[in-house]
Amino acid sequence: MPTEAELYDAALSHFADNDLETAVNAFKKLIDTYPDYIEGYLGLGHAYERLSLYDEAIDAVQKAIAINPKDPLAYTSLSICYQRKGMIQEAEDAMAKSQELQMESSGSS
Repeated sequence: MPTEAELYDAALSHFADNDLETAVNAFKKLIDTYPDYIEGYLGLGHAYERLSLYDEAIDAVQKAIAINPKDPLAYTSLSICYQRKGMIQEAEDAMAKSQELQMESSGSS
């Protein structure tokens, strides 16, 4: 069985090649195999966002947040998805949460 990193690298390769449908399928395979691998959900969200499938992107990123609600990058990704969909207040709220988490993590170092 491929490792998390191997599946993630394969999905990223498709994403980098702008083969977005294949990337979506590869990220889904990663998530199906390793359901707690947050990067898989974030990658899936980015692929959906590039395909202009904003509801799907938001759903994927929200699943990443459910796994790790303290990840500022996930909230930044969510903010971008909301912005692309025209949900400005939600985008601002998600970015504020990202910044709050970044401040917390830098203050605790």
